[in-house]
Amino acid sequence: MKGIMKYSRTIMLLEAVIIAVLATLLILEFIERPSRSNDQPNLITHFDQMDLDRIKEMIQRFEDGKGDNLTLLNWGIDSGPFIHDVYNDGRELRWTLDNTRDSMSSATGKTEYVCKAIGLENTTDFYRVNLSEYSGYPKEEKINIIFFRKDEL
Repeated sequence: MKGIMKYSRTIMLLEAVIIAVLATLLILEFIERPSRSNDQPNLITHFDQMDLDRIKEMIQRFEDGKGDNLTLLNWGIDSGPFIHDVYNDGRELRWTLDNTRDSMSSATGKTEYVCKAIGLENTTDFYRVNLSEYSGYPKEEKINIIFFRKDEL
């Protein structure tokens, strides 16, 4: 009889621990998680709605002739980040793409685009940032430099 009592107490204790763990997990699931803060507004890393809004602000500042700068970290699937450094003095935009940390890239190195125009194209699935009027290329040619997936906003 003593063995059965000891066994039953152990099972009851184990059940209580399992119930406590499950209750904690359930409570944590319903607690509202704090939203991401904007403590580094010039750093784009998530490519979410907050970052898209910051890109729109940078485009508007450029159109208004005001300066701005951004750094974007665009991670690949199985490699290092593409690092975008954007500097805008209100008249000219310098967009430097650095993929030297991407060992899987076919064209490693840095590429700099010096542009007189930037825009945001709204497609079915994406918002695309386009550069145009850049040095050495026809005025009407555009480069799709980055994009935001609408299903991830």
